[in-house]
Amino acid sequence: MLLNSWSIALSFCTFFALILGLLAMRTAFRVLRSWDVSSDSEQQIKLESEIWLSATLMEYGLGFQLLSLVLLVLAADNFSSILVGAMCATGSFTANDYGLNSLLVKLGAIFFYGFWIVLHRLDISSERYPYVRLKYGYLLVIVPILGLDGYLQTMYLAKLEPDIITSCCGIIFGTDLGDTGNLFGALPTALLVGLFYTSSVLIVATGMVLLKKMKTTIPTVPAITAVLYSLLWLFFYPLSIVAITVVFSSYIYAMPYHHCPFCIFKLEYSGIGFPIFFSLIAASFFGLCVGLTNLLPHRDRAISDTIFRFCRLAIRLSLWLLLLFVLICSYYPLVYLIFGGEI
Repeated sequence: MLLNSWSIALSFCTFFALILGLLAMRTAFRVLRSWDVSSDSEQQIKLESEIWLSATLMEYGLGFQLLSLVLLVLAADNFSSILVGAMCATGSFTANDYGLNSLLVKLGAIFFYGFWIVLHRLDISSERYPYVRLKYGYLLVIVPILGLDGYLQTMYLAKLEPDIITSCCGIIFGTDLGDTGNLFGALPTALLVGLFYTSSVLIVATGMVLLKKMKTTIPTVPAITAVLYSLLWLFFYPLSIVAITVVFSSYIYAMPYHHCPFCIFKLEYSGIGFPIFFSLIAASFFGLCVGLTNLLPHRDRAISDTIFRFCRLAIRLSLWLLLLFVLICSYYPLVYLIFGGEI
């Protein structure tokens, strides 16, 4: 499958980012060893020019890597038409031992990639580059993640064989508790729904409290409340993925026993999976950024003001995106209840 057009696009995104990351590691070691913003030596001037080039290229590389998550889902759906027994991306991802692992790593890694971009943007907002050492130290963590991402993705694509019989989503996400291939069927629906809406309300309440506390003459972000806000998102993100699979997907399909997080991306369901997962991932990312950026050292008033403005924007974006996500997920059960039936 490595010569498939989807595989080539995926490999390009991943290895483009990885190569740029490896090149940027050279700059990272120089920065950690020799960076001195108060110096006007020739070495420092060259280093300042170098960090602009390497960081900008790295930003574009990570941007491509964020795109690779969408490409991976689309590619898996395309592969399902080739693999025996597969009816959607579920069958493609379970066709070998690397598919689901590659997807799970990407779902987590995009937050690491995205936060590096945020950290880079905050750093260059000040002429003193307050986070340049932190940014390049963090880069040394990002590159191994890129390597793991690329390895799992490559092994997944290389091990895909059209003649191997794989399972369909009805088996993988079925409700038969005796089926060892079942992933989520044993989870209690009522508990999931309760946790989902309770967490949503807590996030909104915490976000509103944060915004209210930030309306002061001195622009500061309440540290404890900001961290709590991010922790709520850290809990809500995986919970929502499970809730979409176990609860909301069956209402979208109008079939009680069809639980699949991938079929909702198909055109026959209006591709509703894209706004659902985009709003969830984007909202979770901005929600997590509120606490993470607030933990950064505020060395001067200028960077404090920049972080304050970013946090206020991130809170508002996360709340609006959360509202969009909850409304889309709730629409299908509400329509079902209004026109007859019960949960």
